Amino acid sequence: MTASCRICGGTTRITHRATVLGRHEATYRMCDACAYWSVDEPHWLDEAYSEAVAAIDTGVVQRNLHLYPRLASALVRMFGSTGTYVDYGAGYGLLVRLLRDVGLDVYWQDAHCENLFARGFEWEGSRPEAAAAVTAVEVMEHVTDPLAFVDTCLRDTGAHSFVFTQHLHDLSADPSWWYLAPEAGQHISFYAPRTMPVLAERLGMTYHSAGTLHLLTKRNFRRGAFARSVRFHRISYALLRRRLRSRVMPDHRLLAGQVCRIGDRVLQA
Repeated sequence: MTASCRICGGTTRITHRATVLGRHEATYRMCDACAYWSVDEPHWLDEAYSEAVAAIDTGVVQRNLHLYPRLASALVRMFGSTGTYVDYGAGYGLLVRLLRDVGLDVYWQDAHCENLFARGFEWEGSRPEAAAAVTAVEVMEHVTDPLAFVDTCLRDTGAHSFVFTQHLHDLSADPSWWYLAPEAGQHISFYAPRTMPVLAERLGMTYHSAGTLHLLTKRNFRRGAFARSVRFHRISYALLRRRLRSRVMPDHRLLAGQVCRIGDRVLQA
């Protein structure tokens, strides 16, 4: 049976079959037009997300420590330092906490994981201001419908820009590519360089690339601006650290005050 691409609607072909989670057969398809590579009907996702962060993801800490100076610099250069940001698929909240430590007003959102490091800064969807941008780190490979996911993130936050990480495949459809990670069963969507402009077009956005960092936006930015913001992050990060005020102690005082107010209500009751 021929299946249509979930991004461009083109025809897809089976590249291979593999065993995921040690017991489920998965069929991998690639679009002939935009090269979107995905798993056909991943019925095991509830099982795969019994643990939100897979045990084999040994890079979760290293990834965040490597990324946050680059991401902070790019966000400030592209969108400014005073806006609100929402990190979707934020996991344990480590990246949110690191970015707040720098001085950015970043909030946590994740439907599958417990917030450990950014408690008190969950995005509730009822904040009066729109977010300047949504971030999504190691998330887009987990979604079954990329168009719907990005659209939902933007609608829920009022943002016009979506910044995300993604390792792009080389069109070889190599079943041994480490990023497929069939052992965990969570990675089900994969993108090539030519997939991204099509994804952006379908969303009414433009696409900007900076290595493994990517930007989809409805704003007009000069070509290469996003890539330069990431490439020269060491200079801009050093400058923004001098200019911005860390939120470590303000956040502490805010949360301590909330605890005290809750305690007072309990005593009064």
